[in-house]
Formats: sequence, C-alpha cells, structure tokens
Amino acid sequence: MENGRINVSVANLYRLPRYSSEIVSQALLGEICMVLQKGKKFTRIALEDNYEGWISNQQWVHGEDRPYQRKKVRTHFLRIFEKPDFLSRPVRDAVIGTYLNIIAEQSDWVQVRLPDGITGYAPRQGFGSFPAASRTGIKQVALEFCGYPYSWGGRSPKGFDCSGLVQTVFSLLDVKLPRDSWMQHRDGLPVGRDPEQAQAGDLYFFSDKAGKITHVAIALGAANIIHAQGMVKINSLRRGTSEFKQDLFESFVEVRTYFGKGQ
Repeated sequence: MENGRINVSVANLYRLPRYSSEIVSQALLGEICMVLQKGKKFTRIALEDNYEGWISNQQWVHGEDRPYQRKKVRTHFLRIFEKPDFLSRPVRDAVIGTYLNIIAEQSDWVQVRLPDGITGYAPRQGFGSFPAASRTGIKQVALEFCGYPYSWGGRSPKGFDCSGLVQTVFSLLDVKLPRDSWMQHRDGLPVGRDPEQAQAGDLYFFSDKAGKITHVAIALGAANIIHAQGMVKINSLRRGTSEFKQDLFESFVEVRTYFGKGQ
C-alpha cells in the first residue's frame, strides 16, 4: 500500500472529493497517511488514527522520508523561512504538535527538511518540552487553547471541534485517543454519572435527545470543563456558578477517563 505525507501545516479531510463537501477532520504537516484511492484532484487517505477522508492532491506528497532526528513544535504557530533570517521568504508554517525533520541546529535556528524536499529554517524558540502525561499536564495544555475558534473537523489552533480539541491535547502529551467523541466515549474507562466525580483530565460526555454521544469536554476539577463550543472556553456543571450552563447540564451523560485507578 502506498504511503504519503501531508505537505501543508493543516490539511482538510473531506467526506467527498470536493471542496464543498463536509470537512470530517484535519491532518498536520508531515503526518504519514495511507493512500486508499486516487482521483484527479483529490485522494482518499487514512491517517494514523485510522480516520479516512479525501484530501486535495495539492496538499500531500508521495513516499516517506528516510529517518531524521525529529523535533515537536511547541509554540502554537511557527513560520519556516528560506534562510535563518526573519526577513527572508517564508516557505511553510506549522502548528503545535507538528514533528519536523531536523537537518542541523544553530544557535538560534533549526534547519528542517519538509515533506516535499524543500529545506528551511525555524527559530529554535519554537521548540520545547511539554508537561508529563498527567492530570495536571492535561489541564495545563488544555488551558493554553482558550479563545481559539470552533471549526467543524478542526484539530489545531487554527480551529478546533470538541473531539479534535480533546484528541490534540492528549496527543501533545503522547497519549493517543480516537478521533470522534463517540469513539472517545467508547474507549474511556467509566467514572460515574455525577459531574462532581470528575478529576482534572477526565472527560465529560454529552448526548442529543436520541442518546447519541455528540459532545465531549475536558474536566478541570470542581465540575468545571474546557471544551470547544463556538470557541474553546470554560464552563461549569455546578449550579450557582457564573460559568454554569443549563443545556450542558441537561445533556450530560457521564464522566469517563483515560487515566487508570490511583492516578
């Protein structure tokens, strides 16, 4: 099976092979994808999380790179330049969580090789460490995204949907979660149906009137949540607080977790 790599910072995956179709998810620069079906303008691919969709042929390239040292982007937005100079021509951009192939490192710049073979320079300050995969770490990273806009199918600071935010936050701490809210509910460990039971880093799940899981949020503790709804924001399921939302309280199903007992 042929593999490819995403060649732009954030590429939309569409339900059908046309731009007017629903965006079902997104892929980040350098992500490896499996080619399932080729078309003249779009190709159907599967990402490493097994999510499938159609991507523009202008936004991916064939093959995989030979092994390189890789660094994970830490800043939310990163520009890559033709030369180690902020006044030189930008050649690409990247978002937090993107892995870039490293050719060489200088004092203030890192030389990178992009999927299409173009080389560029990224400021060293764009890379750095992430918190440990802990409840505190999940809370810390999630709060960084407050205020970013909601975007259906989004999973980057350029726009998040609810499950895209959850998947991104956990993946930044090297914890792999499935893509959609119902999948995240399916694979999580049950905690309880009382919103007060959640600890930071647990997940709150919400359903429509038919009982289908349609929304997910990250617990911050004390019945507070962070979620993508219009924008990434904080709300509460505790009555009497300024962030309390009745509609969320009424559609709440249960708390589940990806942390084992005792963590």
